Amino acid sequence: MKKIITALNYPELNKDLQKQKNLKIENKDIIYKEGILEILEIKKEIDIIIINYDLPGKISIENLIQKIKKINSKIELIFILETKDSEKEEILKKNEIKNIYYNDEINTKQLIEIIQEKNQKNKKELEEEIIKLKKIIDENKKQKEKINQKKWKKYLKERIKKKKSYIQKSGTITNSVLIERRKNLDKTILPLQDIRYLKNAKKRILLVDLKLGYEDMHIAFHKTKIYNKIENKNFLIYINKNVKLLTGLSKIIKNNDEKEEKKIISIIEKNAKKYDKIIIEILENNYIQLNQKIMQMVEKNIFILENDFKDIKITKNKLEKYKKINNKNIYLFFYSKEKNKKIDIGILKEIFKKNKIIKKEMLKI
Repeated sequence: MKKIITALNYPELNKDLQKQKNLKIENKDIIYKEGILEILEIKKEIDIIIINYDLPGKISIENLIQKIKKINSKIELIFILETKDSEKEEILKKNEIKNIYYNDEINTKQLIEIIQEKNQKNKKELEEEIIKLKKIIDENKKQKEKINQKKWKKYLKERIKKKKSYIQKSGTITNSVLIERRKNLDKTILPLQDIRYLKNAKKRILLVDLKLGYEDMHIAFHKTKIYNKIENKNFLIYINKNVKLLTGLSKIIKNNDEKEEKKIISIIEKNAKKYDKIIIEILENNYIQLNQKIMQMVEKNIFILENDFKDIKITKNKLEKYKKINNKNIYLFFYSKEKNKKIDIGILKEIFKKNKIIKKEMLKI
């Protein structure tokens, strides 16, 4: 059985393919052109790559094909086009690509002949594989077409009702920003530009360090001695005349139950009323239930992630799960350890079309 990778920008399709007994899928679905080259640097011995012609990326299709062939000239490339396009087909033919198929007109017999050479299976087994591939692609297409205008309006109304219901129960924290940090980032507490912004703040700002058990915001402002003396009754630390820090809330946690979560949320809401802007910082995979409640209560969410292929895939999958959060209120701040290896901002904008990317001073949003 030969090794296959997909670059279709359809994660669900890739997952379905992995379930098929007669297909060996080597990697999760690749979501942009440069990602194919990154995978091939690690796994050079790939036999077949199935590529969506319209995959996002800065590199051109011609350049991509040349680089793939340079890494491994024996790789068989299969290109899928959404609809007939003579211009795109001509580009592929000029680059000696013979395996060109349209999403709604996949030629099963031709695909059988291509994969037969690679997998060395009998024709009957190969035909079953390609029929399954065609079926999965068709089902994906049908799934998108199912949502008509009426159903979409009904969905929106239900979504609004649920949102209003939640607000009535819990209320929202106005003028609030939530920042989620990842554990694998460097120990830099806040970027220098954000510290300058806080020191010169004219509005009344409340910082909330909700990284329970890992609180460290006080370090950026040289308040370690005060933090060590903080008491349960008063969790506030004075930063300057306009900025206060709410921290040490991990001292409330003893049983990690709903009662303690409500107490923490109540303290945040009570203090938040006195300030013009609230900035809450949480840690990924830390008190997940509490973090998700806070995410739904704030007006804007910022996710800090490393500017590399692995972090981008993790974040893209994570954002799919946050259905209760409006995409327009999600911002992304990319952190890069090595400037030479970071992914181009143009590619990032294509991958995260629904979200906003922050380049500088994330606390100003």
